[in-house]
Amino acid sequence: MNTTTTNDYYMVTSRRGKLPERRSWEIHRKSAPLGIKMTGDGYQSDAAAQFAGKQALAEFLADLSKEEKRLPRR
Repeated sequence: MNTTTTNDYYMVTSRRGKLPERRSWEIHRKSAPLGIKMTGDGYQSDAAAQFAGKQALAEFLADLSKEEKRLPRR
C-alpha cells in the first residue's frame, strides 16, 4: 500500500528578482523529489506568499489523500 504522510511535504517561500521585489512559494517533499515543480510567484510580501503557499499545500494534500483512497490496495 502506498501511503503518504503529510509530514513528508513542506512549503518554502523565497524572494524572486530585484526591484520591485516579489515573493514566491514552492512545495517540496522530504523523502524524494516531486518530479514536478509546484510553485506560485508574484506576491508582494512574504506574508501573502506564505498564505497562498499554505493554502496550495493543504489543497494538494487533500487531493493526494483522495487519490490514494481511490487506488486499489496491494
